[in-house]
Amino acid sequence: MLDKIVYFLYVVRTGSFSVAARQYGISASAGSRWIIELEDNMGVSLLKRSTRKVVPTQAGLRLFERFDNVNSEIEDIFTEIQNLGNDDRGVIRIASTPLFAKNFLSQIVGEYLLDHPHVTFRVIETAFDMDHIDEIDFAIRAIAVYQGFQEKDSLLVKRSLLRYPLTACCAPSYIEMFSKPEVPEDLKRHNCLYASTLVGGNKWVFERDGEFTTVDIAQTVEVEDSQFLKTVALTGGGIAYLPVTLIKEELEDGRLVPVLDDYINSDFEFSLYFRPRKQMPVRCANFKDYLIKRVREISEEPM
Repeated sequence: MLDKIVYFLYVVRTGSFSVAARQYGISASAGSRWIIELEDNMGVSLLKRSTRKVVPTQAGLRLFERFDNVNSEIEDIFTEIQNLGNDDRGVIRIASTPLFAKNFLSQIVGEYLLDHPHVTFRVIETAFDMDHIDEIDFAIRAIAVYQGFQEKDSLLVKRSLLRYPLTACCAPSYIEMFSKPEVPEDLKRHNCLYASTLVGGNKWVFERDGEFTTVDIAQTVEVEDSQFLKTVALTGGGIAYLPVTLIKEELEDGRLVPVLDDYINSDFEFSLYFRPRKQMPVRCANFKDYLIKRVREISEEPM
């Protein structure tokens, strides 16, 4: 009975039988059968099914509200008992922005496995929000921040990992063809390359003498991959807004040139997110500490 109720909680959170079944580790057909058996046992309909989404009935919502916190308490109890063995084993599930996964996470995971052979990793590369991270342990996101920036409210714990300046840049051939923007508003008439998850849409923020200018850029290329944007900029396709560490060599050898360099740009920040928990599994707590330490060490190493 308890297994069926926990699966029901997954269905309500995800709005999908198949997604909930995948997260819970059972087949979709078994999950559907569990819900039918749970409804029969309780004598009440718990879910409304449609072609688009599954939503709880009034009774289902009450069951979810009463058991959601109880289930969290049960998970904490299991974690507490497991932690008594101080055993560093099990699966660590991470959702990471591709740029961080390539430049940091792959190396850190490789190092960690050498000393922790009983730990395994499941890594999802995604640049999108992971506010509902019941199915993962950590999310690593990149976002553009500036003075006075307010991040949207979240129930997740956030730890800042790294922060780099962003730079608006393009190839010299682009300037020869389209001229160089002199003020931020000029960007409205230029080809602009951007990642919406990084800047929160198609707005770039610039500061000069304490005054902030927010520009709705021309939406030429949108892709959630900074390396892709860099390549498009190198071919002369437009102006990109990229972390300076990603384009350091290209700026030094002149293949890319900064624009609007008399303005202060936003910063590019990598942050770690995880659920607030009374008891974090030992494997996750140890990896979190190692991740934070190694990111800072790797970032200080000469390129």
